[in-house]
Amino acid sequence: MTAITINIPNHEVSFFKKMMAKMGWTYSETDVVRSAATPKEKTLAKVDHAFKQLRQMKDGQLEGVNAEDLLNEL
Repeated sequence: MTAITINIPNHEVSFFKKMMAKMGWTYSETDVVRSAATPKEKTLAKVDHAFKQLRQMKDGQLEGVNAEDLLNEL
């Protein structure tokens, strides 16, 4: 499984939720960072999201990227 983060305008959220449901994709409200959040809240949410991804990698639910492959992409 791969996690993707996108930034969309607030007025488009319902459209994307409907589209995701039709495609059979899932999303987590806990991972959503709202634009009304303070910079500190956004940072904490991103750190929390990173730790969730690490737990998913540890549990085999999410595949990590080899550091060498990542550097080669740059």
